[in-house]
Amino acid sequence: MPAASPAILAVGAIMVDLVCHMPRLPQSGEGAVAESVRARVGGCAFNSANMLRQLGVPHTLFAPVGEGIFAGFVERELHARGLEALRVPARGDGAVLDSGGCVCLVEPDGERTMLTLPGIDRHFERSWFDELDPSCFGYGLASGYEIEGAGGDAIISFFEDHADIRLYYAPGPRILGVGPAKTARINALHPVWHLNDQEARAYTGCSSLEAAGLAIAQECGNAAVITAGAAGASVFADGSCTTVVAEPVDVVDSIGAGDAHLGALVAARAAGRTWKDALAIANCAAAAVCQVEGGVLDDKTFASLGIRV
Repeated sequence: MPAASPAILAVGAIMVDLVCHMPRLPQSGEGAVAESVRARVGGCAFNSANMLRQLGVPHTLFAPVGEGIFAGFVERELHARGLEALRVPARGDGAVLDSGGCVCLVEPDGERTMLTLPGIDRHFERSWFDELDPSCFGYGLASGYEIEGAGGDAIISFFEDHADIRLYYAPGPRILGVGPAKTARINALHPVWHLNDQEARAYTGCSSLEAAGLAIAQECGNAAVITAGAAGASVFADGSCTTVVAEPVDVVDSIGAGDAHLGALVAARAAGRTWKDALAIANCAAAAVCQVEGGVLDDKTFASLGIRV
């Protein structure tokens, strides 16, 4: 009987995604009208953790819920899935920030453009981590949205204090906003980077995906996993590249696809899968998310996929 996978710690945000389907992105000064609008629970940590839950992988969702309109929506959505989030104490003035939100503008081809509405997720405090038993976790996930914010130092310092937790870092669209000082601290932990091709090129200035991937892998002293939509995903490690192509799908939107890919990838690696097998599993999870509105699959749809790690 195989040994159980080590638990995974998903640090980051639970947010409300306002998914707005648009015929095109508005121009500066224009008044545009969405064709449809839906509210969905989302956020990098939630999207990844939901995939871990559906895969049956031991994990902890370490994401704060504040107080306010968005927080109330998040609470109801978590309860419906049997999930819990981090309850944070009030600040010295008695105030608690609301949960964050994200306006997701979705074009007809499924591409999403995001406007983040920051909330409590950008204000992590080091004391919040005191309730954790770090020895329980073999892997950790962290994203650039939260690390860029005022609470980013608290997140980094936790992983610095527990460097035996293997970190997967997903800088996301805020890859340049995180800044060189925080990025250097993260790279000193030798994390696996997980990002898309646009982010990789923006960060490195490289014109080719291969050059960007090799540059990031060398910088972090580990592996760099780069997703490229319909072209699949590649891992750059030890000076070489392994690519697994994606199966073609009809894309509804790409919200949360990268987060699902990350969750499935880490789950597969924690279970001892090779990079090639882990990429194939992650590609399947991300493709399924692209075929539904919002960043998560319902449990019935997930079960029908037959994804296992």
